[in-house]
Amino acid sequence: MIISSVLNKYKSELVPLCQQVAGFIRAELYKVEAADIETKDMNSLVSYVDKEAEKMIVKRLSDLLPESGFITEEGTVASTLKKDMWIIDPLDGTTNFLRKLPHFSISIALRHEDDVVIGIVYDVMLEDAYTAIRGEGAWKGDNKLKVSDTATMNEAIVITGFPYERDQQIAASFEVLKHCIQHCRGIRRLGSAALDLAYLSAGIIDIYYENSLNIWDLAAGALLVEEAGGTVTDYSGGDTYLNNGTIISSNGILHAPMAQVIHRFHNSDAK
Repeated sequence: MIISSVLNKYKSELVPLCQQVAGFIRAELYKVEAADIETKDMNSLVSYVDKEAEKMIVKRLSDLLPESGFITEEGTVASTLKKDMWIIDPLDGTTNFLRKLPHFSISIALRHEDDVVIGIVYDVMLEDAYTAIRGEGAWKGDNKLKVSDTATMNEAIVITGFPYERDQQIAASFEVLKHCIQHCRGIRRLGSAALDLAYLSAGIIDIYYENSLNIWDLAAGALLVEEAGGTVTDYSGGDTYLNNGTIISSNGILHAPMAQVIHRFHNSDAK
């Protein structure tokens, strides 16, 4: 395990790094043109902004921890397995960014061996830094985070997303969505998984679930939720959410009832 003082040093470096990269992203918001946008698939877009932001992050983190490796969304650096791996989404919510919807984030996590030990989710437009250190807690700025104490599903605010591959258990997804519409106070689809998890850690919402995600969408945000007192599992109730791309996260109190709904409609191996 990396000692606490080192993790806190990394945290102190990650916040200004995200502030710098967020400044670049905001500066480009109204400069991106249609010709700058690449389509990875129907529901996944990328621009030079994503790639340049990633390069900025990789360069700084390479200096901060020279022996580390990288897992990145845009693949601007080779992914070579190391004891310490930075997991980076330079712009989570690219479609929102390209459409000028002001809800997108930077997500950076550090995995030491098999354990995510530090994470930051940075709200680019609101300039809020959500950070977490394994075993020490989660913060928004200098304020300690705690998940909500919402006790019943009919009081719950739920966030979800929809699979990029739209034929992927779509009927089951609709059934879960229908249940939440009928039995929860409200349901939202905001478009940045990392920020959704940050909001859960801050007690702004009560439940976030989604499938067909990637490790860079979840690594930092899941640590935030756990360190704020919440619960995170995959759709099967296990701890493989970073690898299988399915996640149920909650304030803990509502985890069992939400998991029951997921299990009712999704196969145990849903991805």
